[in-house]
Amino acid sequence: MTNIVLEGPIADVREREVRLLHDVASIVGQIGEESGDDKKRLQQNASDLQEMFFLVVVVGEFNAGKSSFVNALLGDELLPMGITPTTDAIELVRWSSKTSKQPTWREQDIVREWTHPNTGGPGVVIVDTPGTGSVFRKHERIAKNFLSRSDLVIFLLSAKRAFAETERLYLELARDYGKKIVVVINQADLLGSKEQKEVASFVKQQLNELLGLRPEIFMVSAKQALKQKGTSGGLFTGASGDPGGMNAVREHLRTIFARVPPAKQKLYAQLDFVDSVTRKYIDELDRQISLITSDTALAESLRQELEQQAVGLNEHLDTAKRELDRVFSDIKVRGHTFIQGNLTVRNAARSLDRDLMRDEFEQQVVGSAL
Repeated sequence: MTNIVLEGPIADVREREVRLLHDVASIVGQIGEESGDDKKRLQQNASDLQEMFFLVVVVGEFNAGKSSFVNALLGDELLPMGITPTTDAIELVRWSSKTSKQPTWREQDIVREWTHPNTGGPGVVIVDTPGTGSVFRKHERIAKNFLSRSDLVIFLLSAKRAFAETERLYLELARDYGKKIVVVINQADLLGSKEQKEVASFVKQQLNELLGLRPEIFMVSAKQALKQKGTSGGLFTGASGDPGGMNAVREHLRTIFARVPPAKQKLYAQLDFVDSVTRKYIDELDRQISLITSDTALAESLRQELEQQAVGLNEHLDTAKRELDRVFSDIKVRGHTFIQGNLTVRNAARSLDRDLMRDEFEQQVVGSAL
């Protein structure tokens, strides 16, 4: 169960990346409750860097034959295979010079750990995730968790149902995480030669048009490869012919590992992941700032409009006040005149008629003023 041993400058880089992941996790965790999952992913990836295993994660719908594919890749029927999603466990195969036929449980009994000499080399781990189209929601959560932890993602599609909606969503997620992606179309034995070409062309077109991806695409039959496992070999073993198309996949993985050592690829992959997470929250903060700026501009526009209306209202009130002052001034003058003309000695007897006086007051004073 050898992991990747780092020494010298590259070990220092690993330690700086671990600190970076923890620092970004701390910052992201302060943004809000919705950032909790990303914080956990960053912390988990920091822990993975401490162990330093290169994670090749196989993702796909539960009926795409992922376990069969992993077994064919290893050249050995190591993992249990079934037609229904009977377990929510992660099947994790570490490199070792010896094969373990009985797994051990780890990570709170959600990961079954196996060992095998054909994973691709010391430190390389192949991970078989639960199906993305499973009826169990827990399967979805586990698959997404390991997708974020991956250093290389192998997307396994079924030749009979290529590019399902859940597969598109997971491919989009892997793209956004900045993951290196390889696409494998399994169960090619169910199609004729012409149909295989049509399916491969369709998948290539969908990846490009919908997701902007141009990964390597392979057409295989894990079932056929396992039938001839005596000649197929494992990832780093020799092989004759290409039973089930698996040798093309193996050769591609060998090339990936030879071009850049797995240790450097893992460090690069985690930097890409940190970059994708930080960009996500920077974009969200920019969006919120834009909304705030827009709301501020709207509020300022409304304030100016209200101020203009207030000015108009004040002018109207001033005019109304002046008019009222004029009216009541006229009433005062007429009232004084009325009193002078009616409350005299020679009109004393007449003034005793209160009703008559009130009517005259309203006609001569109030009525003429209003």
